[in-house]
Amino acid sequence: MKKCIVIGGGFAGLTSAVYLTKAGYNVELIEASSKLGGRAYSFLDKNTNTIIDNGQHILMGCYDETLKFIKLIKAEDNFHFQKRLRVIFLKPNFETLVLKSSLVFYPLNLLIGLLNYKAITFIERIKLLRFILMLPFFSKKKLERMNVSEWINRGHQNENIIKAFWGIIAVGALNTNIEKASARVFADILKKIFLRGNSSATIVLPAYGLSESYCNHAEKFIEENKGKVILSETIQSFEIENEKVKGITTSNRKITDFDFIISTVPKYALEKILPDAVDKLNIHYSSIISVHIWLKENPFSEPFYGLIDSAVHWIFNHGTHITVVISDANELVEKSKEEIYDIVMHEIEKYTKMKRELVDQYKIIKEKRATFIPSNDIIKNRPSSRTKLMNLFLAGDWTDTSLPSTIESAVKSGRIAAENIIATVVN
Repeated sequence: MKKCIVIGGGFAGLTSAVYLTKAGYNVELIEASSKLGGRAYSFLDKNTNTIIDNGQHILMGCYDETLKFIKLIKAEDNFHFQKRLRVIFLKPNFETLVLKSSLVFYPLNLLIGLLNYKAITFIERIKLLRFILMLPFFSKKKLERMNVSEWINRGHQNENIIKAFWGIIAVGALNTNIEKASARVFADILKKIFLRGNSSATIVLPAYGLSESYCNHAEKFIEENKGKVILSETIQSFEIENEKVKGITTSNRKITDFDFIISTVPKYALEKILPDAVDKLNIHYSSIISVHIWLKENPFSEPFYGLIDSAVHWIFNHGTHITVVISDANELVEKSKEEIYDIVMHEIEKYTKMKRELVDQYKIIKEKRATFIPSNDIIKNRPSSRTKLMNLFLAGDWTDTSLPSTIESAVKSGRIAAENIIATVVN
């Protein structure tokens, strides 16, 4: 039985390990921290005795790879699936605007939903709809030379449409502003959301903390299929001989009994232990700030809200507390927690009926390198799963999956790495 060492216990590592153990491989997953999940995990906040996520994550019905993975580890019951698209957007003074698909058949249901989106004028809705219907016909080569801002402006999408629609979707999907992101990547995402059936545009949310929603189930699947999950062990160096990795030194031991390795750690972490693993690639990152706010009384009734033209992008309602998410937060991430809290509360009071007096406690979590910025130069030069070393494979949302830095990209990369190993053995 072939043995594979999987380095890293986030979505990419867990996916690799799940697919390989399912195929009958002897798998040992090694995670440096004391928990699984990578950049998507939950933990117990001791001050409130509440399970919270390090950052709120949204899945979508078009996340084929992620939903397949969730089904494989038997975790579907841990997620809430919309039957049809419904998102509540807010303007100042709690002006509520609904974007939802109608009850008629696809694609008419989405078209009617967009035509009824009253955050923009009727003429603007027609322009928006025309742009979406043109998605299959845009030149991929031209899109590769443009950023999102250039593309949608050429498509006659004015500032109001951008603020009320494109800006929200782009920042949410890409975690960067539209001047930096690749138009090609954004176009591919939009085609999956709007042109692939009714369920593709729907929202999927974890019903519990992220660790409870998927990490525990993935770990159980791996162990039930005779794999091992090792926590709190750090990879320190690789021993290379004849274009293969012959040994791995960790904080606890020396490992030599393996056939393959999948590294799922971020590029900056991989370079510390194997500087020449990938060609030079200057990746820039975007931050995400999550603010968990516990309330004496909860005035919110919807599970989540999007804010139009605000420094705050999303509010998620967890009953006992809310989670406020600021994407593309590089300009705020170095501010103090008090400054960030003041900015968040100013926006909440401006957009909703909630006042500061309702706040009991708050906790701010900064993910400084949450995602890479999907600019055209990065998208063209991302490394493939296979490396110069015959038995070393890469996975992670930063590898070449054709997707931005999302959970879907991480899961897809893990599946690709596992299948590359399986194909290597077969051939």
